[in-house]
Amino acid sequence: MPKKSWLIALILFVMAACVSQIPEVTPTPEPEPTLVLSPSPTIDWFPSTPTPTRIATVVGGLPTQIFEVPVSWPLMAADDFSDQSHWQESSDLAGTVAYETNSLSLALPAGKAPLVSISDHILPGDFYLELTMDVLMCSEEDQYGLVLWRNSTSGTFRIWFNCRGEFMADRQLNTSIGRLLNWQKARKLQPGAPASNRIAVWAESGQLRVFVNGVEQFSLQTHSDLSGALGVIAQGSGSSAATFSISNLVIYAP
Repeated sequence: MPKKSWLIALILFVMAACVSQIPEVTPTPEPEPTLVLSPSPTIDWFPSTPTPTRIATVVGGLPTQIFEVPVSWPLMAADDFSDQSHWQESSDLAGTVAYETNSLSLALPAGKAPLVSISDHILPGDFYLELTMDVLMCSEEDQYGLVLWRNSTSGTFRIWFNCRGEFMADRQLNTSIGRLLNWQKARKLQPGAPASNRIAVWAESGQLRVFVNGVEQFSLQTHSDLSGALGVIAQGSGSSAATFSISNLVIYAP
């Protein structure tokens, strides 16, 4: 074999051997997508609900009038204030609570401290009461009223009147006081002094209704299972002395 042909053959043999030894390239596998789990929404099994508030409604239009006791319940108490054991008497910086002839007097000096007298008459959830509240001396900002269901499970309810001829309602629970109804102009309430007003309160089936001289003023949602003592309260505006008295109390209850 000619030398040149032999050289060409040798080169071709070497190239074929190299080609046969080239490793097969294995394709790199594509990465599998990672499954990302979104967090499940948290289920509130016990969602909070707003605490219902006591709703007061001022009577508008033609108000309800009462000319006699509107219930057929038996008489629970008739207090003519001749028995001086039913109401607390006191004398301190806030003023003086004392029995007078067939009445209970609340005399306040110039100041703003409330003067309170609590009775041993326990009001049930349903009741109807009437009493006379006389204003003997006062200024426009002086106020007086009733304490209902003292220290009941829903607190102490207070019905207020002032010498301007307005009413208001609030509730005391422990040391906090919440306004249930802002001051409103009362119908048929005699303002100033001297003045005499017959106040009636009718509580039945979780509703409290307040009347002045036979005319309904407002109603208030309460609870039907309340129980607590009846009281009276007076508070001055700080400018001058004031004097109030209560008499002729009757309470009816089922």
